[in-house]
Amino acid sequence: MAHLQVIALDGPGGVGKSSTARALADRLGYFFLSSGSIYRAIAWSALRRGWRRGEPLAEGLLDEVRIDVGAGDALRVDGEPIAERLGSDAISEATSLLSTLPDVRELSNRVQRATVAGIAEEGRYPGVVLEGRDIGTVVFPQARHKFFITASVAVRAERRFAELTRTDPALTLEAVTRALQARDERDSKRAIAPLKPASRAIVIDTSSLSADEVVEAMLREIQGEA
Repeated sequence: MAHLQVIALDGPGGVGKSSTARALADRLGYFFLSSGSIYRAIAWSALRRGWRRGEPLAEGLLDEVRIDVGAGDALRVDGEPIAERLGSDAISEATSLLSTLPDVRELSNRVQRATVAGIAEEGRYPGVVLEGRDIGTVVFPQARHKFFITASVAVRAERRFAELTRTDPALTLEAVTRALQARDERDSKRAIAPLKPASRAIVIDTSSLSADEVVEAMLREIQGEA
């Protein structure tokens, strides 16, 4: 992996990590990898294998899961393409619950590292942009470039509200705000991989910035070190 540039992009929910990381990867010609998609794939697989809320994971269940990540959001679990099936409320709820489990987080980390190792070996991409909540602190602390993007809760709630009301017009801004605040609390205070800027991470407050301005700020940092 010596010649593969790794960029870690972390931040709280509703800050636009995925769209920012994808745009940055496109500008650089890098591979884009979302840890959130991997957690959702694990949740999909667990539900498919009979796991239900409130139950422990069956022993050995995670050992059976096979996740393959390809370019352009290509995602396969046990050989089956599932990327378009991961947006349901059931998957979101299961992901939120399962992502707190150490074994689930370790599986996700292994998939991410294996994917990056495969990209490096294949040699098609000069680098990879990974987004999540603990990329720079846990998954790839050795990343060449680390960013932590954030914004006020009010701004993040408005952005998430605008996105979610396209499919759920009954949703309220207050409900979205409370959900973000609760997720921030869980993520920042959990014992395993708490949400925080990584060592040497560049922190960017996006509250008053457009998506393009955020990407440009990152490119200046990256190209300034090149």
